[in-house]
Amino acid sequence: MQNVREKLGSFWFGSLLIFIIAGIAYLPLVSRLGYLNDDWYLMYDMFVKAPSFFHEIFGIDRPGRALAMIPLFSLFGFNPLWYHLSAFVFRAFGGVFVFWTMRMIWKERNLFALVTGLLFAIYPGFLSMPNAIDYQSHILGLFLATLSVALTIKSILAADRTQKVMLIAVSILTGWAYLSQMEYFLGIEALRFALIMVLLWRGQGESFRVKATKIVKTSLPFLLIAAGFLIWRLFFFESERKATDVSLQVTQIFTDPLIALWWLNYLIQDFFTVTLVAWNLPVYQLAFSMRLKDMATGIAWASLAVAALLYGIRWMGEKAQETESGSSPRVIRETLFVSFLSIAGGLLPVILVNRHVTLPDYSRYTLIASIGAVMLLALLVESIAKRGTQVTVLGVLVSIAVMTHYGNTIRYAYETEATRNFWWQVAWRAPKIEEGVTLLAMYPGSPLAEDYFIWGPANMIYYPEKQSNNPVTVKLPAAVLDGNTVTQVTTNGGVETPLRRGNYLERDFGNVLVMVQSSENSCVRFINGASPELNSYDDGRIVMVAPHSRLEAVATDGEIPTVPEHVFGSEPERGWCFYYQQADLARQRGEWDKIPALLNEALDKGYYPNDPLEWIPFMQAYAMQGNVEEIREMTKLVVLDRYLRLQVCNNMKYLAENETLSSEVNDFITKRICE
Repeated sequence: MQNVREKLGSFWFGSLLIFIIAGIAYLPLVSRLGYLNDDWYLMYDMFVKAPSFFHEIFGIDRPGRALAMIPLFSLFGFNPLWYHLSAFVFRAFGGVFVFWTMRMIWKERNLFALVTGLLFAIYPGFLSMPNAIDYQSHILGLFLATLSVALTIKSILAADRTQKVMLIAVSILTGWAYLSQMEYFLGIEALRFALIMVLLWRGQGESFRVKATKIVKTSLPFLLIAAGFLIWRLFFFESERKATDVSLQVTQIFTDPLIALWWLNYLIQDFFTVTLVAWNLPVYQLAFSMRLKDMATGIAWASLAVAALLYGIRWMGEKAQETESGSSPRVIRETLFVSFLSIAGGLLPVILVNRHVTLPDYSRYTLIASIGAVMLLALLVESIAKRGTQVTVLGVLVSIAVMTHYGNTIRYAYETEATRNFWWQVAWRAPKIEEGVTLLAMYPGSPLAEDYFIWGPANMIYYPEKQSNNPVTVKLPAAVLDGNTVTQVTTNGGVETPLRRGNYLERDFGNVLVMVQSSENSCVRFINGASPELNSYDDGRIVMVAPHSRLEAVATDGEIPTVPEHVFGSEPERGWCFYYQQADLARQRGEWDKIPALLNEALDKGYYPNDPLEWIPFMQAYAMQGNVEEIREMTKLVVLDRYLRLQVCNNMKYLAENETLSSEVNDFITKRICE
């Protein structure tokens, strides 16, 4: 009677082990992840348009992405969890296909094949897994690319002619499919042809000419993949993005020959990045900076992954591992040949369009080259003579990868939470925001690289209605608060009308609304340009544009708008910031009598501000009531900070200039606050 090992076989168990360890690396925090980065504009467009609008979004550079995203959105809708789970499945299967390919090429190197597939699946140099909606095409493309290569090798080894033809056909089709998602994945063709060469060069007693002829003849059908794609891309498709216009980028070498030296420089740099830096810099940046409790949890998950690995290696048989440490010189040469060619192939298409690998921002460019990179590590592990040392090195690599991905995921989980909290507070504060006002925002600890990180969530809340027009009109535009934006706002720089991926904006830099949250423990503040409330933690750019913020763009009529919980999560606890936002709204409405009641309710429930600046609406309300005693008590909380005291002084003087206050209150402001 067969035991479990015999029934499953080493391939299926190895595949299961890859899935288990990849799951430990990617899934522990998956339920805490939401929309990130480019997800915002993609999902907003689905709010206001039908899924077919993906054709408009991706038609400018990668039209094949629409063919993937339309069915995926039809299945998953707006729920980010399903995109994260599907990305994990595609990623793990990519590791399985690499494992399968290595087993077919080197049948006796089970450990090498397993380590290559496993380390590829959890490679720590790729850090965009949490951005699962936008990166769905990257990960799907990688899945299809690795499957295509595996089917190529299987077709060469197949004895039955019908099966061989079918495998070749599916390999070509999946090859075109992966290129339809990401054109720079073309570098995996270097891996495909390197493996074909290794497999066919082994013929005993054959001359160089015979071997070369066999390689060329066998490779011809698979040349259709790259050739077919490049013919379409270069001669039939016109890219509207310069970054993905292959002919435009490559022709730069004729106008600037020195660029070839830069390409060589980047190739050398990126080689070391994908092979060495990927295993130390991300873990240092992401894992070692975690909070203590998160670090402890990350170590626990890494330990679990190592335990699963040790059990899996033992289950697959100890003797096989002991005999693999002495690979022949021929096998080592083959491995190095495939590895180096694969790394170069993965990097060159990226470098030729003047991009290169930088971690963590451009980690996606490691994806194809990482196959060759992990082959080098697997060869290193395999070459270690002592089994204990071998397992230790492999355990360290797995631990680094799991810790890196845990640290990376928790960073995005906190970013998701902070973003959701920001926009819930915005909804508490603003029943409606005037159409056409340009939003300038700053999240706590979360860099806003693109304007749609702001206008995406804002329009989901305030302008989610379907649109029939094409392109989509973004009714609440936004701008990234960089140096150029500061200049345009402070000099009344006029109007911009960018059109990007089917989204049209009219940014009026003379009509802006500034929103800022200084820290994760403070509340969102809507800046009144006539009397800005700023603290010493606010970015200098906020300070410069604050006087230009039009608070009147916030319409005060109405109730809290409907916030889509499938995007922003459940409403957070109505703690201090809820009462602050309601008080600030009441202040704008002129409902001064409501503000002390809100404060009393908050204090009775044990809520207090973390930012003393947030006392100002309540101080002003008491000033309107002539309650000097309450103002005096609150003043004690701000007098020790000179900058904060200046802010309180300016805002109380503004109140005195625009409202009728008692002489006693005016005297207190002049002599006790502003002295």
